Amino acid sequence: MSRIFKCKYAKKLNAYIDSELSKKEFTKIQEHLKDCLYCQKEIREINKINAFLSGYQNEDVPENLNEKILSSVGKHSINERKAIFLRRVSRLSIAASILFSLFSGIILSNITFSNNSTLSAENTEIEFAQDSLYDYLLVEE
Repeated sequence: MSRIFKCKYAKKLNAYIDSELSKKEFTKIQEHLKDCLYCQKEIREINKINAFLSGYQNEDVPENLNEKILSSVGKHSINERKAIFLRRVSRLSIAASILFSLFSGIILSNITFSNNSTLSAENTEIEFAQDSLYDYLLVEE
């Protein structure tokens, strides 16, 4: 298994490039760089990254940008809450409509069938009455 070598001076290379080290540390790393291939490679990589990033300019942002962002976030959260509330209300109203329709159908069907059974019983009595009257008339003749 190969082991990745990392030099103990590697952490200080950014500070070395940016001249943020004391004179003593700066000289020490400068001497170290003469012999350490790993740190030389790291310095080249850091310089490439710095060159790439230097091509980008820092743009000034408007002073009230933070306020605009925060107010926008507040508006979105309020709108999101309203949307969630409206979704819940619409779902509840749909459920209530379905239940109302179901119970109305049950009640109306019971009323209709109970009326039909009453009517059919009355019709049967009328038919029986006609038959009995007819029979009565036949017997007397």
